[in-house]
Amino acid sequence: MDEDEASYQAVGEVLGGLRILPLPEGWTPVDTVSMVKCLDEDGQVMWSVRSTPGMSMEEVLGALISRTDLLRKAILADYEPEDD
Repeated sequence: MDEDEASYQAVGEVLGGLRILPLPEGWTPVDTVSMVKCLDEDGQVMWSVRSTPGMSMEEVLGALISRTDLLRKAILADYEPEDD
């Protein structure tokens, strides 16, 4: 995929009618990394990772690892026995 600045499009144009929760009031978006579950031309489920041009590969990796760790912790907490 050609990743020059002219190739980038607005997130809403790429993701069409998909909806997400808004950012907290007063926050200003700067960059994003997105994992998009898609159907390819044959109807097979595929994943696509996209990020804004301002993010380095290291920053994308760090964001994904951090989020993975937080999700893992939340999921494991669901299996912890409740204290009486």
